[in-house]
Amino acid sequence: MFETSGDIMRMSFGIGFGVLVVFSSMALLYLVFILRDVAKILDDVKDVTERVRVSVVSPLKVVGTIMEKVGPYIEQVVKATGGKGKKKKK
Repeated sequence: MFETSGDIMRMSFGIGFGVLVVFSSMALLYLVFILRDVAKILDDVKDVTERVRVSVVSPLKVVGTIMEKVGPYIEQVVKATGGKGKKKKK
């Protein structure tokens, strides 16, 4: 089967190449699994950020617009009272 040392070298290169193909295929498969998990995690993060936006940011924007509308009236009341508020008794 092996007549010369060149035959042994070619056989070892062939076996080495086969092992390299198997390991790189496994690595590629694991990479696909990892990227799939990352995509799921990113979808979850997107859902959480959307919930935060709806639950926190939107009401804060509403409060901000209300304060813009009510602000001048509050300033008028403060000017009319001379900046004096109720003081607590000690």
